[in-house]
Amino acid sequence: MRAEKIHRFSEDGISCIIDTPRTPRHWYNYLWSEQGYCTQVSQIGHGRSYYINSKADMCMINNQDAKYLYLRDDDSNVYWNIGEGPLNEEVEDYSCEHNIGYSILQSQKNGVHASWKLFVPHEGYNEVWVVKVKNNTDKLKRISLFSTVSFELEGFEYPRYYEMYRSCETFFDEKLNGVYCASKHPFAPHNRYNGYIACSETVHAFDGNLGEFLGELGTYTQLDSMPAPLFQRPDVVVKGRDCTNSLTTLVNLGGVLQNKLVLAPGEEKELYYVLGVSESLEEAVQTAERYSNRKCIEQALKEIKEHQTSKYASLHIDTPNEKLNVIMNEWVKKQVDFCIVGKKGVRDNLQIAVGLLNYRQERAKEEIIECLRHQFKAGHAVLTWYPYDATRYSDQPFWIIWAVCELIKETGDYSLLNMEIDFQDEGSAIMLEHVKSAVNRLIEDKGKHGLMRIFFADWNDALNITTDPDAESVMLSEQFCYALKELSVLIRRLGDTAYAEYLDEQYCIIRKAINDTAWDGSWYMRALSKEENIGSKDSDGSKIYINAQSWAVLADIPDEEKLPKVLESMDSMEHDFGFPINMPPYMEYSPHVGRMAGMLPGLFENGGVYCHATGFKIMADCKAARGAEAIRTLLKIIPDSDANPSTQSGAEPYVFTNCYSIHPKYYGKSYQSWTTGTSAWGLMSLLEGIMGIKRDYDGLRIDPCFPADWEQAQVYREFRGTRYEITIRNPSGLSKGKPEIEVDGRHVTGDLLPLFQDDQIHRVEVVLKPISL
Repeated sequence: MRAEKIHRFSEDGISCIIDTPRTPRHWYNYLWSEQGYCTQVSQIGHGRSYYINSKADMCMINNQDAKYLYLRDDDSNVYWNIGEGPLNEEVEDYSCEHNIGYSILQSQKNGVHASWKLFVPHEGYNEVWVVKVKNNTDKLKRISLFSTVSFELEGFEYPRYYEMYRSCETFFDEKLNGVYCASKHPFAPHNRYNGYIACSETVHAFDGNLGEFLGELGTYTQLDSMPAPLFQRPDVVVKGRDCTNSLTTLVNLGGVLQNKLVLAPGEEKELYYVLGVSESLEEAVQTAERYSNRKCIEQALKEIKEHQTSKYASLHIDTPNEKLNVIMNEWVKKQVDFCIVGKKGVRDNLQIAVGLLNYRQERAKEEIIECLRHQFKAGHAVLTWYPYDATRYSDQPFWIIWAVCELIKETGDYSLLNMEIDFQDEGSAIMLEHVKSAVNRLIEDKGKHGLMRIFFADWNDALNITTDPDAESVMLSEQFCYALKELSVLIRRLGDTAYAEYLDEQYCIIRKAINDTAWDGSWYMRALSKEENIGSKDSDGSKIYINAQSWAVLADIPDEEKLPKVLESMDSMEHDFGFPINMPPYMEYSPHVGRMAGMLPGLFENGGVYCHATGFKIMADCKAARGAEAIRTLLKIIPDSDANPSTQSGAEPYVFTNCYSIHPKYYGKSYQSWTTGTSAWGLMSLLEGIMGIKRDYDGLRIDPCFPADWEQAQVYREFRGTRYEITIRNPSGLSKGKPEIEVDGRHVTGDLLPLFQDDQIHRVEVVLKPISL
C-alpha cells in the first residue's frame, strides 16, 4: 500500500509544496547564479552556501551547513524555527515551497505567522532572504529574530599550518549593517574569500563569535580541538537573552544579527537579509544596499523568472504520463543544469553536457570544451578537477569522443573541430586532435585479449581489480566500439576516408575480440583478468553485470543469435526499483574485485539498483525496439516512483537519485540525489530514446520507440535556429513503427526533418506505421 503523500506539485509544475518539515531525510532545493554562487536549501531552511568560480576555486561559506533563522516571543520566551529545525519545536500550518527559482518556508507558532523566502539573483555572489512576520493575535507582540550563519570560507589547497581560520576575523560594520568575516589568507586563489551577513532593518545586537551566541558546551570539535557549539539549543535564544556584540578570530567564526520587532494586532513586517561573499567590505555594502528594499527584491525575482524561462524554454515534452511531464519539463532540466555547477569531473560533466545539449546548447558547448582542457596530452584525463584527482580511470577518453561527436551533431559547426584547446599537462591542440588522442589512448591501452585495460577503474568506480594491472574492461571495450562507429561517420564527413576506414577496422577487430573472449553463453562478461573473469557464470560471487549487456546492445556487439540471449539476461536482472549493477551481490570482500565487494550486499554498486546504469539500459531497450520495456524501466527510476515512493526512498520527489539500496536494513533507500548522471540519462532516455528525437549531422531525426499504449505525444524542440512542434501519433499501438512525416502540411521522405534556420515555428506531424517485411 502506497504511503500517504507529504508533497504536491503546483499546477504549472514549477513548485513542489512539502507539507511537513519531518521528511524522511532533508529535501533540498539548489539555487545558483551564473557566476557560480550556490545555496542549498532544505525543507527546514538550512544548507550549505558556496562560491565556485570558472577555475573551480571553491569557497565554502558556512560549516556544518549552518544557516538558520530563529524566532522568539520575548514576552513568553516561546522560541521556534519556521521549519521546526534545529530547535525541534513543533509549529502549525507549515509548508515549504521549493520552486525552480526560490524556496519559501512558512508556519505559525504562538499566534505569529512567519515566512522565509530564499533566492539567489541570477547574477552575483550572494543570496537574499525575505522574512515576513505577522501578529495574528489581538495582543501586542514583541518578537526577536536571530539570523544565523557560520563562516568557514574554505575550499582550496594550502601548505600545512596555513588553515583558513588562522587568517580570518569578524567585524560588525555599521554601513553594512551586518557582520563581515574578513580573510587575509596568503595562498587564497582569489580575493572572494570574505563572507558577510547583512540586514535591511536596524540591528539590535549581533554576535561574530558563535560561541557567545550558542554557548560553549558543544560536543563537536574541529582542527586543534577548537570548540564548535551546536545549533540545537542556542543559549541566547532559549535563555531569553540578547546577542552580546561579540567578535572573534580563529574560533567559532560566524554572524548572528538580532532584530527586535514590535507588532500590533494584525500587523506584518518585512525584513531583507543578504548572505554572500565579496572581494571587499565596500562591495558587500553595495550589494546589501541593493537588496534593502522591496522594489529591488521584486525586480530581482522577476529577472530570475525570466532567466529560468529563457534557459529552459527551448525544450518541452508532453506525454500521456503527467508525472513524466512535470519531472522532465521542469525539474530534470534544472537538475541537469545544476550538475555542472555541483560536479567538476570529466566523465561526469561530459555526460551532463550532452544531456544539456538538448536545451542549453551554448552552456553545454562551454562545458565540453572545459572538460577537454582537463585531458592529458597522452589522451586520458583527470577524474575530477575539483577536488583535483588524476587517478588513472580508463573510460575518460570514450566520453571525450562521444561528447564531441554529439556537439557537432547539435551545432552543425564543424569549425569547432579546429578550435585550439589546452591540455591539462602541456601544450595544446585543436579539438579534433584531442579526440584522436583519446582514440589513440584507448587503442594503446589494449590488453592481451585485445580489449581495453581497466586500470584503477572504468565507469564503475568501485570495480577495482587490484590483483591484475592488465585486467581488461568489457564495458569500456563496448563503449569504445560505440565511439568508433560514431566517430567514423564524422570523419567521413570531413573527407578523411583513410582514417575513417582505420576506425571501422578497429571496430571490427575489437567487436570480434569481445565476442571471442567475453561471451559467456548467455551474456557478456564484465572484465577479464588473470585470476578469473568477472561477471561470468563461473565467477566467484557476482555472475552478471548490467552494463556489459546494455552497452553491447548499444554498440551492436551481439549478432542475431546472441542478441535475444543478451536481452533475456538483462531482463532477468529486473528489480522493483530498477536494475542492479550486478547480481547476485558479493557476500565477501575480494581484492580481485575491490571496493564493490567491500560494501555490504545490496548497497551502492554491490548489487544496489544504480539508476544511472538503468538509464543505459533504457537506451538499449530503445535500440532493440522495446518500447514497453523502456518506459517500464524509466518509470521505475523516476522520482517518487509507484514502487518506491519518496516517503520510502527518502529521495526528493522532484529529482533523480543515483541509486537505491536493496539491503534489508536500508531497503529502497536512496543515497544521493541532485548531482547524478541519472538526470541526463533519464532525460535522454525519454527524449532521444522513447520519443526518438535525435540530433544528427544533417538535422533532427525522428525514430520513436513508443510504448504500445501511447496514442500520441508532443515535443517542442529548438535546433539550429529552427523551432519544431512535433506531434507523434501511434494509431496502430506500435512499439516500433516506420515514421511517416509531414512538416507544415508537406510530406517528407525519410526520417530527417528539414532545416529552416528561420527562427520560426514549424509543425511536424509524425504517424507511426507498421514496418513492412
